[in-house]
Amino acid sequence: MTSIDKLGEVIVADVLVIGGGISGLLAAIKAKEAANDVLVVDKGGIGWAGQVPLSGGDCALIQPEEAQDHFRWLVEMGANLNNQDWTHAFAHDMYGCIREAAKLGLPFWMADGELVALPFHKKYKATHFSPTKLMIKLQQAVMKKRIKTLDKIFVADLISKDGRVIGAIGFGLVDGKTYIIKAGATVIANGSCRYYAQRHFSVNTGEGIAMAYRAGAHLMNAEFSNTYTYGFQGDIRRRTPLYLFFENVLGERFVERYYPEVKTGIKSGQEFLDFYRIADAMTKEVEAGRGPIYIDFRKLTDEERSVAMQSETLPARFQPAGRGELLKAIREKLGLDPDRERIEVELQFVGGQGPIRIDLDCKTTVDGLWAVGDASSLGSGYTGARASGTFGGFGVAFATVSGLKGGQSAGKAAAVFDPIGVDFGEVKRLKERMLAPLGRRGDIDVNEVIYRIHEAMIPVKYNLHREAGRLGEALSKIDGASASLARVGAKDHHELSRYHQAQSMALSAGWTLSAALMRRETRGTQHRDDYPDRDDKNWLKWIVIKGEEGKSRFFTEPVPLRKTA
Repeated sequence: MTSIDKLGEVIVADVLVIGGGISGLLAAIKAKEAANDVLVVDKGGIGWAGQVPLSGGDCALIQPEEAQDHFRWLVEMGANLNNQDWTHAFAHDMYGCIREAAKLGLPFWMADGELVALPFHKKYKATHFSPTKLMIKLQQAVMKKRIKTLDKIFVADLISKDGRVIGAIGFGLVDGKTYIIKAGATVIANGSCRYYAQRHFSVNTGEGIAMAYRAGAHLMNAEFSNTYTYGFQGDIRRRTPLYLFFENVLGERFVERYYPEVKTGIKSGQEFLDFYRIADAMTKEVEAGRGPIYIDFRKLTDEERSVAMQSETLPARFQPAGRGELLKAIREKLGLDPDRERIEVELQFVGGQGPIRIDLDCKTTVDGLWAVGDASSLGSGYTGARASGTFGGFGVAFATVSGLKGGQSAGKAAAVFDPIGVDFGEVKRLKERMLAPLGRRGDIDVNEVIYRIHEAMIPVKYNLHREAGRLGEALSKIDGASASLARVGAKDHHELSRYHQAQSMALSAGWTLSAALMRRETRGTQHRDDYPDRDDKNWLKWIVIKGEEGKSRFFTEPVPLRKTA
């Protein structure tokens, strides 16, 4: 057998974590408690990776005495499609996991040694943190634990043997070298698929999900990967209750016409904050011919302005920096004056969460492989028939809970794992697949492929309000984009990474649209114009995806309904 050293630089670790965001770094820290040698690899900069640096710093916080009520509410909001074991664990373990993260020095709001929970949503509270400080503190904690890190390494595939994942293969974005990493346990922590749709959520393009799928991992709930939010031109976004005061072109406030429950937010200062429903209301107004959508700050009373800007709803000592910068940003970036004119609000496509199926220890369906954070939030089933991104603060909370759970499980497994030799032929095959675009001249730019994917995923007619014929159109666009990848070449390793990201995005889009077409009902964030009713008789089941003979097979599995109290 030829040595794999001839194929690239070989690195050995007990635990390999792919992704240097909050879930990945917490998983690495927790894995280090049982495993000697933990390595974190990221295509960007570790400590600045993932979504947290661009987040608003909100983290849902469910206190122990509220956990059971929150569990019931999540099952209700998830339209009974939840994996109730995960929903229960999320609700009941959240406080303890965030408290454990705070003990690492992460800057969550604290008072007298306890986490501070302040009003945020009508059904749950939140704590807050400085995104920049949190990632710096996490990076420092990783260094203190003597966890190894590698930046600017694009991991393209997982290495398997005898049905077990035993490492990964990737390439350096700076040095161009091939890296072969052998590991007793591998953790996918590099996020979901955001499709390069906007600047704020451009870093994650689904490559972790794609490599897990190719290694044999099952996916679940992909049809609910359709998150939209609202904002202004120039990528100005604010997750505050501005939506309470949205107007149509006639100057009429309309959100409560579709969802009367949002009205309580004006009096309580607590956000309704279900982004799917806000997006739905905005879309219906536009489709009814009453668009565009605006907010007129001149009409707001002092009380309404306080709610909209969240400038007076929090105690002074917990006022986050920058909360008063929205109007300044509108003036400086857009050249508009909120004191003289109403401001147009945009519906913005965010993308979705990750469908890698995991158990309560964050194990995938493949031996040796775990998934945490956004890569597995849909696959955990904890929010049922909706992406966790439809509720503010859930993403960071789930990243924390799953990162600690998955890291602990992976570390313990790696500590007792007997190393398996890597197959030279398999690694050679993966390397050839990974580098193939470098050998092609190419007559299509990869950005054109990504644009075609955008044409199928961003429009609300395909991905928010769905219908069989339109879903078929979108799938045809994705099929065309996927086929055109064979005509894309790469001049260097940066273009090579772009190619693999486009390939992963096309896979994710195909899974989402195909599962949406298969589910003939309306449930959660799956809205079908041609099947407008929820159908518990036929569709109280999950859609699961697995690879068979090079194709994606979609099948259903009844949802176990166990916890009722």
